[in-house]
This record gives sequence, structure tokens and C-alpha cells, in this order.
Amino acid sequence: MLVLLFMPRALRIRGEFQKQVKLALTPNGFPSQKALAEEIGIALCTVSNFLNGKPVSLINFQEICFKLGLNWKEIADFNLPQNPLESNPDLNQESDLDTTRILLSDHSKNSYLIEQLCEELEAVRESVFISEDWQQFSNEELNQYDCFLLLVSHHSAQISNIIMEEIQRVQELRNSRYNGQPAIFLIHVDSVMSLPLNHPLLPHIQGILQREFPQTDIQTLVQEILELLQADPLPKPPVESNDLKQFSEKISNLNLSKNWLLTYIGEDQLLKLGALEDDLKNKGDRRIQSGYSYWGVGPVQMWNWACTDRTYHMRKNILEFPHYARQLAQYVDKERYNFVSLGVGEGSKDRSILSDFFNKHGSIETENDFLYIPVDMSLDMLRVAVETIQETNPLPLHRCIAIQRDFESFQGMQEIAYIAQSLGSQKPILYGFIGNTIANVDNPKQVLGNIVNVMRTEDLLIFEAQIVNASVLEVERRQETIESVQREYLSHCFRNFALSALLQNTDLTIEPNERGNSYIVDVDLYQWDYGQVLQIDCFFENNTDRPLYMTLITEETVMLDKKERIRLYRSRKFPQHTLHNFVHASGLRILGQNQYLSEKGTGFIVMMLQRQN
Repeated sequence: MLVLLFMPRALRIRGEFQKQVKLALTPNGFPSQKALAEEIGIALCTVSNFLNGKPVSLINFQEICFKLGLNWKEIADFNLPQNPLESNPDLNQESDLDTTRILLSDHSKNSYLIEQLCEELEAVRESVFISEDWQQFSNEELNQYDCFLLLVSHHSAQISNIIMEEIQRVQELRNSRYNGQPAIFLIHVDSVMSLPLNHPLLPHIQGILQREFPQTDIQTLVQEILELLQADPLPKPPVESNDLKQFSEKISNLNLSKNWLLTYIGEDQLLKLGALEDDLKNKGDRRIQSGYSYWGVGPVQMWNWACTDRTYHMRKNILEFPHYARQLAQYVDKERYNFVSLGVGEGSKDRSILSDFFNKHGSIETENDFLYIPVDMSLDMLRVAVETIQETNPLPLHRCIAIQRDFESFQGMQEIAYIAQSLGSQKPILYGFIGNTIANVDNPKQVLGNIVNVMRTEDLLIFEAQIVNASVLEVERRQETIESVQREYLSHCFRNFALSALLQNTDLTIEPNERGNSYIVDVDLYQWDYGQVLQIDCFFENNTDRPLYMTLITEETVMLDKKERIRLYRSRKFPQHTLHNFVHASGLRILGQNQYLSEKGTGFIVMMLQRQN
């Protein structure tokens, strides 16, 4: 247990000495800021803050000056503002306090993060003083604190009772105060703390701001902590069920055409575009991540065409899926469950699930209080999918509510579950994770773990993945199998789909006679944590005799050297035993399953899963 108490004990260099200080690095034997940081044993960001005139702790200020041969008293600015938020004009907040107190409880066993957090908070606030055993503090003492930081990781589940006691005490304290403080921030360090569905801690962490480290960098964590401190004093009360019911009734009475789609927009599209461009500029590992392959009108159109291509497995998969999936409908009580589809594709499979799992008395109609929530990062894909569904499974506008959100992130999945549970009157949910989506993400373990983490006791997961018979991966048949899979992904329609996201978001052009050699498919068998996996990677490769240039939407130009690659798409096919190992290790049990295998030994499997108790 740690308590961080922030008091005004920081210094910064005066502006007129900034240039002189920067020039002192090399003469004193430090070729870089990193070398100086390593010599002193402090964070690189602390040295950077010092050199750029930002506040650092008194002891660090003195130590850096000593190493650089500087008189710290001569260059120090002793007139720092006493209000901790005045040093950051973007976080201007009225306050009568001269200090800000942040309570930190560490169950992550990651001393690096604590050190870095202290350094960063110290740089933007004031000096850090540490004491222990905050649970021994009286309520009067705890009333002096403004924020509670809780650091956990996977192994923290073993002491969940302690964590629950801490959160409960802080929540009780917050509920008794008029200003809604202390604010609570939960940080999952290195690995997510995973709890059983019925664990009593889960209700207490619903609605708490949560982040993952290192997925979220330290500077962003600090910024969000500061923003949390200046948020509205009291949380807005949740919408009452009566209000939701009235809102739903008003929506249902609107006389609108089927072209309308009620959608929650959960992503900043400009930020997503920035992330895509960063990946394309990352020399040595240029890529288009899975969600972006279907992002925009062009890729959606090309995916629809690929799904009708006889040489690509998806056409056969879509035709066969209803027969194998409907045999699992017995596990779903159609009168009690809602359906949340994670990654809707072009809608054909969701259409069959709605018909076979949720029909009412043999008709295509669903129960009057049934709610269908399609989820996808791509608004265009949501539109196409819902139009496909509404052709044969017409749902009223208020019972088909789409969510545009990237479900690959922990926070995204939590928000999706929260919306679905709230709008669905807390009914059990059948989550759909079909279409081999699990095979296309960069980190399948993390993505499936995020889904399992939000599932409740009665929630179910219908899960589909592409499989390959282990026998065709044996040495005598392996090359034949690899070549067969490679031909699938080299098909004309799939090639156009794989290239579409790159061509939509850049101006990359290539001569027609050179285009045929630019699309490359690699298929490899590799050892995963849970067994063997057949991995398929599709690339754009510069096979011309010159560098190629592409301009991004922000007008920044990127050069591709000869033979340099951009990964366009990744997929996988799993041997059945590998998939079973993966599913069980993720905390799921298999209620039922059906599979299809072609004469070539490839196909798909559909499972009905439930979280292990």
C-alpha cells in the first residue's frame, strides 16, 4: 500500500538558462538525454522535462545540475505556482487547496510503473512523499484525498477480497461527500485482472475508469488522472428504466423507412485515422490492422464481392453455417436472451442466428422485448449487415441498436457490455463472435479474454473459427495444404479486398504490368502457446526496380524501398485440439459444437460457450 502526497517542492529552470543547460550535456560526458538518465538512475522523461523547462522534484533538479556542473540555485525558478493545476493551463480548475492528494494502492508488483508514475506526476504537479498502510487511516484522514489509484494485474485476482474492501471503503467515502471524491482509477498492469462471472467485486468496478498498461502509455495515464480530478463533481445518475422505456416507445412510434439505423458512435474517427497512418509510417513493420481492413465504403464493397467468390472459402462457409449453427440453438432460451454480435461481417450469419435462435413460435418474428445489437468498428459494415438482416428479419428501429466501437480493446468491450446490459434490461446476452474474427486480430488471447471478462453467469458466446485437420499438417501433406490455402488468398476477389484499405487511405499507384507481382501471400505453420497454428499473411510488396512513394491523407509522403512490405491482412486456421486448448485456457467451457471439413481438410467449427464458474 502506498500513499502519494503531493506538496509544492518542485523546481524548473528559468527560461533564459534553457539553451545553456541543453548545451551542457556533451561537455560533461553525456551524448544523449538517455545517457544522463541512466547515469543518475531516473526516468528519461524526467531529464526531458528538466531540459525543457518543466517542473521536476527538488532532489532530481539538484542531482541533474550536479552531473551537468551547474549551480542549481542560479538557474532555478523559485516562483512556481502553488495551485497544482496552474502549472497546466489546459487543466485550469478553481480550487482553494494548495495541495492535491492521491492515494495509490499497488497490487500489480510492477515497481517500474510506480516509479514512472511518481516521476510523471511529480513533473506536472509537485514533490512526492510516500507512506504506507492507508487502510489504517481514519475517515477524517481519508477525506483529505482527491483520487484513488488502484494498480492490479492477472495475479491480483488471488487477493480480490482485499481489493474489494479497498474499493468499497473508497466508494462509501465518496458517496458520503458532496463533491463525489475521491475519484477512482483502475489500472491493469501487464495483464488484465480476470474474475469469475459471479464474483462480488465485479459490480463495484462497473463504471470505474479503467486502463491497461502498457497499451496506454504513462503520459496518457497521468493526463487522464488529472482530467479525472477536474471532472464533474458528482457523477450523472443512470437513466431510469422508465425513461428508457418511454424513449423506446417514442422511437417505436416514429414512421421511418428501413433506411434508418439507430447507432451509438463510440470511436473518434480522426483518432482511428491517425492510428492507421502511424502503422503505415512504421518502417520495418508497416501494417493495416484487422479492423481497418473493413473500414470504409471501398473495403466493405470488396468484402461483399469476396464473400461471393467460389475460389475463396467464405462463400462455402456462409452457405454451410446455418445448418451447423442451428443445432446449438437449444442452449439459448429465446424468450430471455438478447443478441450482441461482435464483428457483423456482411450480415448473412447474423440473419440465420436471428431466424434459428430467436424466432417466435416458428415464425421469423422475435419476442417483443428482444434486442439485437450489432457491433463493428466500421459504420459502413454495420449499414450493409443490418440491411441484409432487415430483408428477412425485420426488426423495429428501437430493437436493433448498432454500436460503432472497436471491441478489441478492454475498455471498448466493457462499454459495449454496459450498453447492452442497460438497454436490454439486464437480460442474459448471447454474444456472437463468428466469421473467424478471432483469427484476424493481432492478439487473439487478449481479445477473447476481454469478452470473457464482461460475460456474466448466464451469458453465452457462440464462437466460430476456421479449422484445419491435424492430419493434413503432417509432413507428407503439409506442403500440399499450404499451397491450397495460399491459392484461396491469391484469388482475384480476395486480392482486391486485401488491397482496398491501402488504396482507399493512400494514393499508392503502380503500373498495371507491375501490379500482379505486388500482392504476396505467405502461409506458415508455427507453434502457438496452445498448439500449432496455420498463419496466413497477405502483403503488398514493392517488387519494382525503384522506390515507391505514397501520400497519406494528411499529405505526408512515405517511401517504400525495393522489396519493402506492408502487411495488408492476417488470418489463421486452427487444428481442433489447439482451438480447444485456447478456449479452455481463456476460462470458457464448451456446451456444444459442430464442425464442417472439406475433402482438403479445412473448414470451420461453431461452438456454444459459457464462462467457467
